Amino acid sequence: MDRIYALLVGLAMGALIQRVRASSPGMIARNLRLENLSIIKFMATTIAIGTILVYLLNLVTPMHFDIKPTYVVGVLVGGLVFGVGFGVGGYCPGTCVVGIGEGRRDAIWSIVGGVVGALAFTLTFTTIVAPMNKLMDFGKITLADVLHAPAVAVAVVLGIVFLGIVALLPTEPGAKAKS
Repeated sequence: MDRIYALLVGLAMGALIQRVRASSPGMIARNLRLENLSIIKFMATTIAIGTILVYLLNLVTPMHFDIKPTYVVGVLVGGLVFGVGFGVGGYCPGTCVVGIGEGRRDAIWSIVGGVVGALAFTLTFTTIVAPMNKLMDFGKITLADVLHAPAVAVAVVLGIVFLGIVALLPTEPGAKAKS
């Protein structure tokens, strides 16, 4: 039954990605240039709703959360590498799969790039990545730990703040308002 739920959630997410045209490199480029914020708003909405639902579901059915350590330098370097790949390739890992489903041949190169990047990460882990991660390792901390507040309350407030920002942001900044 879990696989059926996973399949349905995956299909729904793919349909939503296609609906906001997040599988289009041109639309992704417009979002990265802040000319159109539809993908950014979509991502913020899914983060907000997902955060709220996961923590509320945890109240009903306790789950095991595996909090990853906070490696500041490693996350900054990884984010930079990911951002450059995202901008150059025009896809992120989820949207390139949708792009292939739409028949976009260029999406294959993003997947190849991701596999090569994962291989490079694996091959350099002990010599470069692990020492870099030790530079600013804050361990397994959460925002709830820092605020000394219940995790579900932090999740709900954070989700509501994200949804509020999404509601306030225009989809096309600089476009003339419709009268």
